[in-house]
Amino acid sequence: MNGKVQSIYGGPAGVPEVSQACVETLEEWLEMARAGEITGVAMAGLCHDRAARYAIGGMVGGYSMIGALEMARADLIDLARE
Repeated sequence: MNGKVQSIYGGPAGVPEVSQACVETLEEWLEMARAGEITGVAMAGLCHDRAARYAIGGMVGGYSMIGALEMARADLIDLARE
């Protein structure tokens, strides 16, 4: 073994890179939360090693939030199929 880990997706494993689009979206949503416009959030994120994580915080629930999550889910499925 040479000590170098290779990702099954190609390239070295464990090398984080900043996604400006991700940062901008999170900053935009954080501003909305600080202004009281958003009072709860359910989110999922893709890590640099292709693992995923999720978090739920604040006042969440209701059919409108479930609908929004279903729309995000449908968009993610479309992106995965491309």
